Amino acid sequence: MRQPFLIAPLFLLVLLSPALAAAADDEVVIWPTVRYGWPERLSAGVAVQPRLGGLWDRLVLTGTAGTGGLKAGVGLGGFGGDCMVGRAIHATVTRTTANPRGAEPHQTFIGAEAEVMAANFSIKVGPAFALGPRRAGSDRFRLNVSFGFGF
Repeated sequence: MRQPFLIAPLFLLVLLSPALAAAADDEVVIWPTVRYGWPERLSAGVAVQPRLGGLWDRLVLTGTAGTGGLKAGVGLGGFGGDCMVGRAIHATVTRTTANPRGAEPHQTFIGAEAEVMAANFSIKVGPAFALGPRRAGSDRFRLNVSFGFGF
């Protein structure tokens, strides 16, 4: 019966997302996200775009925690505008927990993901490679895919 306790904070993040992302061009943009994907399953997180000047204005930091794993990413891209559009390329680190989707539990992966967003709905896709010794029955390569509301 933990699902209502997980879904309520995710719903609150979705409701607050426009207010949290309303920043001037020189302010840090913080954008909550709710995603469903492989291997994290249902997850909540945040994308941060600090305004550091020059090329660094394109820096995007992301992090999500889900029922099947944790993921952190750093990349180049951008998001925002009246239609909430965006695109980015991320380098990612994913750690699966006890109940991942399509991967072995307690594994670490590094990878790259491309992301596109329109009208605040986004998709991320990219390859990931397992770190550490090979486990019986586990794959070294996987394709991470997730769909989300928010960047």
